[in-house]
This record gives sequence, C-alpha cells and structure tokens, in this order.
Amino acid sequence: MAISALQAALIAAWVAIVESRIIGYTLSGFLRFTAVGTGLVVGLIMGNVPQAMIIAATIQLVYMGVIAPGGTTPSETVVATAVAVPVALASGMAPEQSIAVAVPVGLLASYLVSFRFFINSLITHWVDRLAEELNDRGITFASIILPTIITISLFFPSVFVAVYYGAPLIDSFLKTIPASVLHALTVVGGSLPALGIALTLAVIGRRDLMVFYFLAYFVSLILKPLNVNALVYAILGGIAAYLYVALYYRSALEENNANSENVSSGEEPQYEKESLPQNELKVTEKDLKMTWFRWWLTVEVPHSFERLQALSFQWAIMPVLRKLYGKNPEELKEAYKRHLVFFNTQGTWGGAPILGITLSLEEQRARAIAKGEEAPDPNIINATKVGLMGPLAGIGDSVEWSTIMYLLIAIALPWAKSGSAMGALFPLILFPVITYAYGYYFLRMGYRLGRESVSVLLGGEKIKTLITGLSTLGLFMMGILTSNYVSVSTPLKWTISGKVFELQAILDKILPGMLPLLTVLLVYWYFTKKGLKVLKVLGWMVVIFFILGWIGVL
Repeated sequence: MAISALQAALIAAWVAIVESRIIGYTLSGFLRFTAVGTGLVVGLIMGNVPQAMIIAATIQLVYMGVIAPGGTTPSETVVATAVAVPVALASGMAPEQSIAVAVPVGLLASYLVSFRFFINSLITHWVDRLAEELNDRGITFASIILPTIITISLFFPSVFVAVYYGAPLIDSFLKTIPASVLHALTVVGGSLPALGIALTLAVIGRRDLMVFYFLAYFVSLILKPLNVNALVYAILGGIAAYLYVALYYRSALEENNANSENVSSGEEPQYEKESLPQNELKVTEKDLKMTWFRWWLTVEVPHSFERLQALSFQWAIMPVLRKLYGKNPEELKEAYKRHLVFFNTQGTWGGAPILGITLSLEEQRARAIAKGEEAPDPNIINATKVGLMGPLAGIGDSVEWSTIMYLLIAIALPWAKSGSAMGALFPLILFPVITYAYGYYFLRMGYRLGRESVSVLLGGEKIKTLITGLSTLGLFMMGILTSNYVSVSTPLKWTISGKVFELQAILDKILPGMLPLLTVLLVYWYFTKKGLKVLKVLGWMVVIFFILGWIGVL
C-alpha cells in the first residue's frame, strides 16, 4: 500500500494545525499528548480506520502519562503517531513493531518544538513596541497569527517529507531485517506500555492509594476469561472510588478540619449569585466569557522560552483592559506592558483563576483612578500572578493532564484496541468539553472571590475529595491496563527425564501475570527513587528487552 502525496499532505497539515495549538488549550493538548486522536484522523485519510486505531492504541500505551510541564515534552506523541501509523499501514508491520518507528520520530520532533519556542522568543520584543503604540491589531498579529504561521511552516514540510519519502524507505528496510530482530522489536513493543503506565502511576503520586491498582490488576486477571469491557471496569472503579471517599476519606478529612475555621482549612466561602453589575468600569459576565474563550483558544500559541505564556495572557485580557483604561492612554499602556512580563502556569486550574483575580484587581485600580482616589499599587497585580503560578500549575498538571485525560483514555483504550473509532471520539469529545466548562467556573470564581479563590482550589474540602476520587479511579484503570496490555512472557522450557517444563507455566502457577506486573513496578520504583527520567528509562528498556527478545529469553 503506497502513500500518495495528497495523503501525506493531509497528514502533515493535521499535525501542523495541532502543533500550532490554535484549536484550543485542552483540545490541542489532548491531541499532542495522545495517539488515539491522530490515529483516527490518519485512518480516515488512509482509508483503514480499524487497523489505524489498533496501531495507535499500541503506541498510546507507550505514551501514557506524557504531559508538558513548562510547555515541552520528552517526545511529541502526535508527530510520532502521524508518521508511525501510515508507515505501519503501508508496510503491513505488526502494531508492536510500529513503536520502533514512533519512538525516534517523537524524540526528534521534540527538538522542532524547542526551535519553535526559540523563534517565538524573537517576537516578544516586537510585541513590547506594539504595546507602547497601543496597536491592538498589531499585537493580535504578532502574538497569535504570526506564531501560528511559523509553527505550520516548520511542521508541515517536516512531517510531509517523513511520511511521503520515509514510508517507502522504512518498508524496504524492514524486508531485509532477520526474523530474530523482528521478534526482538515485537518484544520491545509489548514491554514499553509498562513505561507509560508506570509514568502515570508516578505522576498521580498517591502511594496511599496503590492498593486500588493491585486490586484492579488481579480482578482483571480473574475476569479476563469473561471478556469484560472497559466501561464495566470503569464502573467498578467508580464504585470503589466512591466507597473509599464516602466511607473513609471524607470522614478522615472532616476530622482533620474539625478545629479549623478559615478558608484554607477546607471550608469553602459562599459568594453572591446575583448577576454582575453592568456599567462602563465594571467587568461583566460577557467580558468574563470573552476573556476565557480568548485564553483557552490561544494559551500556548505564542509560547516562547523568554516569556512562555505572557503574550497570550495579555491578548486574552486586552479588550477588558481597553474597556477599563481606554480614556487614559498612559494607564492603558502601562496595563498592556505589565501583562507582557514572564508568565507560566497550567492553563485551566492556574490560568483561569489568575485571570479572574487579575481582572478584579485591574477593575479596582481603574475605578479608583476614575474617581481620583489613590489607586492600588500595580506591582501587587504582578506579584499576585507570580505568587500563584507555581502552586496552581502543580495541581492542574496532576489533576487535569495526568488524571482526568488519561482516565478517559484508559476507559476508551479497549475500544481503540478493537479497531473502533469510539476509542478516540470518547475522550476527544469529553475532555475538552469538561475542562472548558470548569475552567470558566474557575475564572468566574477568581473574579468574584479574588485571592480567596486560591484557598478553595488548593485547600477546599470538595476539591480534595474530588482529586482523591479521581486518583483512585485512575490507579484502578492503570491496573486494568497493566493486566491487559503489558505483554511480557518467556518461551523458555527444558526437559527433565522426558518431561517438558515451561518457565512461563511455572510462573503463572506462582502468580499469574507476574512478569508484566514486575516490569511496571520496577519502572515505577525507579521513577519514585530517581525522578521522572523518562528518556533514560526508555533507552534502557529498549536495549534490555531487545537483547532478551533477540536471544530468545522473552
């Protein structure tokens, strides 16, 4: 099966659009970090959705747990998938062998992302000059449109060449590889899902809840002959999480908070539900909705090494700043400039409430200036932003990207493994919708409560309970994935007195599924002791399992 120039161009265009991040924060993030969405698109372009989904699901297991703290990832999953899936379809290689293509391609693509950040850094000083001129159209072009064009210009030709010219070369190369090497590559492909699962366990970081991982693993082994689907397992995990939270965790939390009386101890402040005031120097509901949409749409578009998300933050609140300070050009200019300084946080759990708090503070300052009163120090606004970036980013990365996103993927992955498009559509639709909705809620809460909203997010009882429940369900589903999709076994056998002894059968009698479980736990142990050195672990796993497969131990 040959790949046409049109097919290669369509695949390259898809990757370029996703990498530009102009289609929304959590939508583009989902497509960048995961394989199933791109697998579906490539399948549609290549005319073979079922096989494309099976290959993408295999690749997805390797990339479970991949997130981008600080904006960069160790590997670009979307590029890896966009190249490996068409190559596998064209050459007829086994899904497990496609990982040998995906991994190096994803690693190389990460350098292209870094180059993109470098180029974007050159734009920031131009935006500074445009802010001095109060040139809103120029700021929009330099902050949003130009970075999008740059990214598309980088990724479209790179991916086109890799898909169109690389596929025939790889196909020819595979035909010359000995059977023992192909077997070794299959062994590597079967073992690498342990890396993604262990990474997810480490990122969730709840050792106190690991019992649910083991519970799910052994329940899945017991129920495997019944071919129980993922939705049933998700329901079982949800029940287990609910029972744990309802019967143990919440009562323990209430006991800990019994003597506390302030917001930070877990009591969430109540705020007025009346509609927001509607006058010239007030931020309205419409303003909040517009600000959230502009932020969500472009958070990562002008991302650069120098200022990271500063340009998108300024662009998101630019219309409201003009509304508040429009009659005072000098104050408007200063407002533009103070929001072009370094800013970086998680877009939903961090960016949304910080945007709300910032709008509230800017509103207070604008009203004071209009009345001729002493205005709040503008340095307080930036100090507040800087002080909140880190704590809120930590909770956002762990809850949104590491737990909610991969939980939805874990539920849908068996569908993808069976070749169903639902394996991509289920998380692809739900994740952006859910995150967009609660992101706007956080922004609105930040505006109404000011800095108190941070106490709700970081210390509120409901938030703690929600995070614990999601973590429990996430660990449960990782146990299910380990049981079903980590493939590590040994063909070793020997004969004594005419009787054949198979090592795998002996291990199964001691503990069914011992080798897959041990593989995941060893990688997890390394991550907890040595840190998340993903590339180092990936390299060692490829070498070790390739050798063991090549010599026939696995």
